[in-house]
Amino acid sequence: MDGHLLLEVVTPQRKVFSAEVSELSFPTAHRGYYGILPGHTPVMTPVGDGLITYIQNGQKLLLTVFGGFAEVGPDRVTILARESETPEMLDAAALEIARQEAQKRLKEAQDPLAIATAQADLDATGIRFQALGQTL
Repeated sequence: MDGHLLLEVVTPQRKVFSAEVSELSFPTAHRGYYGILPGHTPVMTPVGDGLITYIQNGQKLLLTVFGGFAEVGPDRVTILARESETPEMLDAAALEIARQEAQKRLKEAQDPLAIATAQADLDATGIRFQALGQTL
């Protein structure tokens, strides 16, 4: 895999993605985004919510990721995610319904937990829309 990394993204339900990429970046839980190139120093880090951006055959592509851990090595990155999707797994119409429901729950929320939960759901739909190349 000279000049490439094997990127694997796995959730408890399924293997979401596995392919050779030339570079990638992913959100960490506490330190912003990590950019990874072949030959990277080994590291393990908690993963945050956001987008995994990777370059494959010269094309920039995206995956969603919601929490988990990443194990980075010189020729491989494995992300064990709580949730993750490729853009092909996402449905814009269903996301719009989820966004509207989260906005309604946020508007009606009375206690801090309900507010935080509704805001997290709204943020997640925003990340998923970004993966589809759309903004709210």
